Amino acid sequence: MRGVGARLQDRARRLWRWLFPPRVELPEEVARLVRTLYPTLDLDAVRFHLGVPHLIRLAGSEAITIPAPLARRRTCVYVDPAHYDTGSVEGIGTLLHEAYHALQAQEAGWGLGPFRPFLALYFACGAANGFRYEGHPLENDAYGLAGRRYSRFELAFAGVERPDPEAAILAELAAISSGVRSWPALARSLPPALPRWLALPLLPLWLLLWAGAAALVWLARLLVEGLGALAAGLLWACGNFLSTIETFLYRHGRNL
Repeated sequence: MRGVGARLQDRARRLWRWLFPPRVELPEEVARLVRTLYPTLDLDAVRFHLGVPHLIRLAGSEAITIPAPLARRRTCVYVDPAHYDTGSVEGIGTLLHEAYHALQAQEAGWGLGPFRPFLALYFACGAANGFRYEGHPLENDAYGLAGRRYSRFELAFAGVERPDPEAAILAELAAISSGVRSWPALARSLPPALPRWLALPLLPLWLLLWAGAAALVWLARLLVEGLGALAAGLLWACGNFLSTIETFLYRHGRNL
């Protein structure tokens, strides 16, 4: 039977994985597919993780792409383990969909912490869509290429067991650019009822509003991860201390 110390250490590990899902490397074939479809994407600045972190799971997403909280260029792709499949067209389509978001984030512009243009733009476009996932402009563009049965990638490889990175059709599917331009996209997200002469002066305020919303979400994420990491560290330390005591008492008892 495992001791109390070992059980506390197991809980610390589970809490840490809940907060920070482990990073995984894409298989070489899948990485080649990504590079072929998105030749301008800086794939070295994209990290893939097995699992969706902490409260973000409440969104119920199979996968999600989020700019890294403390890195200027890095983007993190989180995929639910149940949907992480690098050996099927559907599973690879999910990864390609999220990689498209990474391309959008890259083209929207780099930043730091909450000041990542992609975050503000995603919130603003979501507001223009009534905060619905279906019909979100950035999601529509990504699904046009991959992520659903009717997407171009899935249709091109329908009935194929495993996509070939050398297939000629990939050149036709390749997206040199996501087409995201921050200011024009932000302008299109303004309420349509606004008169044209008023829209331009309000654009900086609109940006400030959704940058502020992104900052609040970013701070909430840091708070959850900071407190969670502290709790995981305390659990681990207590477990390690108790394991040491248990080992000492066991050895001492054996010697009596």
